[in-house]
Amino acid sequence: MNIFNYVDCMAALIFAEERKKCAELRLQLVHFEVLNYLAYSNQYTDTPTATAAYFGMTRGTVSQSLIVLEKKGYIEKNKDETDRRIIHVHLQPLGRDILKKIQRTVLFNKATAILISKEKQTIAHQQRVFIEVLRALQKASLSPAFKAIQNNKFNSLKNVTIFDLIECMAVLIRSQTRRHCTELKLQMIHYQVLDYLALCNKYSDTPAAIANFLGITRGTLSQTLIILEKKSFIIKNQDNKDKRFYHIQLSDKGFKILKKAKLTVLFENAAILLEKNSSFIEGEKIFSKALTALQKANNSYSFGICESCKNFQQLSVGFFCELTQEKLTKNDSQKICQEHVPK
Repeated sequence: MNIFNYVDCMAALIFAEERKKCAELRLQLVHFEVLNYLAYSNQYTDTPTATAAYFGMTRGTVSQSLIVLEKKGYIEKNKDETDRRIIHVHLQPLGRDILKKIQRTVLFNKATAILISKEKQTIAHQQRVFIEVLRALQKASLSPAFKAIQNNKFNSLKNVTIFDLIECMAVLIRSQTRRHCTELKLQMIHYQVLDYLALCNKYSDTPAAIANFLGITRGTLSQTLIILEKKSFIIKNQDNKDKRFYHIQLSDKGFKILKKAKLTVLFENAAILLEKNSSFIEGEKIFSKALTALQKANNSYSFGICESCKNFQQLSVGFFCELTQEKLTKNDSQKICQEHVPK
């Protein structure tokens, strides 16, 4: 595990929580993302074109989202006073109200309390590490629009926490991934299922586990799996002991499309930038602790790395899970599991 694997896991956890909140409020996740973007945009970044560029979406997708949000009274569109061809989009009071209901303040506060000690020096050091990683990701992504919006967001926050920084990294990763998916004609939800299947172990590759991890309904997942199976990206197999259960695995074709969509180059470039930074010390340990804190603060499944679980045991003859009472391979120990219990 390197720091970007931890960031990826935290991004997925935050993403799942957002999706669950949106489902409760009957709001599509993409609509929440647009509203959250507009909350921190200015006169230069509040246009449909800038919004599409920020998220790596097509103009058509953004246009449809804005139509829905305008009908709900969450936004208002106005023509530019100087150039009438340009449209500015402004958040309305109803839009701000719905944003407050989806914010993860409680989750972040719990995680912060678990993570940060009372020593101010430790807090300052941890924040510096996360800021340096965020800056490296920003530079590696070559996304000035992203940087401008996040600077506005930081300026509006009274106290920027470590988890605010993690959320910014999550948004950047999501934006860059969506851009890759658009180029490959792959829906974001399809990529997320494929990515999860590449990371999960044998206890967590069922439809129920996938739905829990992504924060989506079983019905939505079922439709997604049907499409992925038709495209030969996944393989479904019945459980050997209980025929009611199915295990989902990536096919060779699924691995290939996932490899094309993943942000390997972005993470590699960001890592090179961090290596040149002498102030970045023990970053991996801090990110590991942050992930554990976020998992403990989350009331649902933690989906942590097997080897960081309380039930994981390293014996002289190999690895062992105390929960299932089964032997584990080295590969199992490095994958995520929904039965994970943070230490």
